[in-house]
Formats: sequence, C-alpha cells, structure tokens
Amino acid sequence: MTTKKVGLLVGAEKDFPAAFLREISRRNQDVHAELIQLEGTPIGTPPGYAVIIDRISHEIAYYRTYVKAALLHGAIVINNPIWSSAYDRFFNASLVTHLGFRYPRTVALPSHSYEDALDEDFLRNLSYPIPWEQHINFLGGFPLVLRPMRDTMLRRVYVVHSYEELWHAYNQTGNEPMLLREHIAWDKYVRCICIGADQVQLARYVPGAPVNIRYYNDPNYLTMRERSHMIEGAHLINKALGFEFNMVDFALQGDQMIAVEVTNPAPRLDLNHLTPFFFDWVVRTLADYVIQLAHSARHQQVRGFGWYHLMQAEAWKG
Repeated sequence: MTTKKVGLLVGAEKDFPAAFLREISRRNQDVHAELIQLEGTPIGTPPGYAVIIDRISHEIAYYRTYVKAALLHGAIVINNPIWSSAYDRFFNASLVTHLGFRYPRTVALPSHSYEDALDEDFLRNLSYPIPWEQHINFLGGFPLVLRPMRDTMLRRVYVVHSYEELWHAYNQTGNEPMLLREHIAWDKYVRCICIGADQVQLARYVPGAPVNIRYYNDPNYLTMRERSHMIEGAHLINKALGFEFNMVDFALQGDQMIAVEVTNPAPRLDLNHLTPFFFDWVVRTLADYVIQLAHSARHQQVRGFGWYHLMQAEAWKG
C-alpha cells in the first residue's frame, strides 16, 4: 500500500503538532504526517498531501491561498477553506437562528475607523451617529458583550455595563468590524468538541476563567437528555457550517438551550489549556479521522454550500 502524506499547517502552538505527529507515526498505518514547509507555490503544482490540517490560514493570507489551491488538486483540507471563507460570526448567528436554535440577540456594527487611504465616498452608505440607544433596547439592556465579527489573533472581547464602558471599548477596536451581543446568564455551560461527522466530546466549560481551569471532565454535570440534545445540536450546526473540526458552546438557562458560540474551528489546543483528558481525546480522535480520510477516495466540494439545502430540509427541534 502506498504511504499517504498528511500535512500540518500550524501557528505558534507547540503541544498539539508534536503530539499529533507522534500519534500518526505510532499507528503505523501507511500514513506519514509532517509540518508543511512553504517557500512559494507555483500554479498547477499538486501539494503532495492526501489530507491537510489547517490551523492558521485564517490569519495568514498566503496560507489560505495555498490550501485553496491544494483543494483543487484533490487534497482534503480540515476545515474546507472554500466553505469557511464564507462565514463570519454574524452570518453564523443568523444561520443557526434560521435552523431553529436560540442564539443571543446580536447587532452587527460598522467598524470604528477605516484605513486612512480610504476615500470617504466609499462610506456613503453608512449613517452616523450609530443609534446606540436603539440597539441597546433591542438587545435588552446592559450588560452586553462587544466582540470581533471575525476570528482574529487579537480576540478582543469586552463585557460592558454602561454606555461609557461601551464607547470606551468600541473606541479601541480600530478597523475591526464588531458584534454587540446580549450577555447570557447561564446555569450550565458546555463546550462540544466536534471532529468529523460523528465524534463529539462534551466538556464542562468556564468561560473567562484562567486558561488552565476552563475545561472539566464532569460526567454528572448534564442529564442524559441534556447530553443528547447538545450532541444532536452540535451535529446539526457543524453539518450546516461544513466544519469537520469545530467547537460549539451551549448554555443552559433552566430547560432552555442557547447556542452561544458556534464557530471555533481553530481553537487553542495546548495541553495546559485543554487538560490531559481532552487534549489526548483530540489527538487520538483526529488521528483516527485523518487516517480514515487519507485512505478514502473522498473529495471535498470546491464550490457549493450545505447550509442552504440544510435550512430547507432540517430544523432544530430541541
């Protein structure tokens, strides 16, 4: 059997790449994994990889160009760069709302500022000042969450309790488009770690805590019904978004389940952050999935999105 190659495209993280490469090597299943080395990509050049795990191209434009070209040559990319390029947090919120999930009330805001070289005529469709009172009434009042619309390395997230705090935070956001969102009070909070079409691991999660005490393996945290609903919901959301590796956060308010975060396709995978239990699960499960893909004849779609047809056929009934 011909050895299949798996390429890893990573950022600054250290624990995950080394552990994943060791796990693939340990399996001895005719799959070789390595860090991708790039020095320019001639057009029409096959990448040489059956599968590429993309952890960083959302931050580096050249990497995104490379993985999209690799897709054309038959590589399977986790996550599909054509699908994931289409989304931002506001679209994701709109999509899951259409699917029937409850999502925090949200307003997409124009950027605070724009590049100096941008002609003012390009902004003629924007009305100023922003009607803050109208938006805050729609969101149900303070406290509110102000956060980037896109996944960025800055990841500035503000919880604001007054107009003054809101304006102070917004004035620091530069040209980053932002979302203003209802702040959710929760009784239980769970992160669903999703790999492939059917693997979901649930973690009791504490948002905002120090990074080494956010994830807990607590089998008694949820009832069987709550677990079932969260797994079913995570499957449906990932199917709609086309993600094969993603983390979905749900909050419970009494019996009501709220999809708080639905797009986290390049989450932090440090051992100290995930804790050994969840880190080991991610490494093993992703290795299983990648080996399966490397030996399959599957090809990803270069064009077309699953969400539109899914919206017509399925809805959340939880």
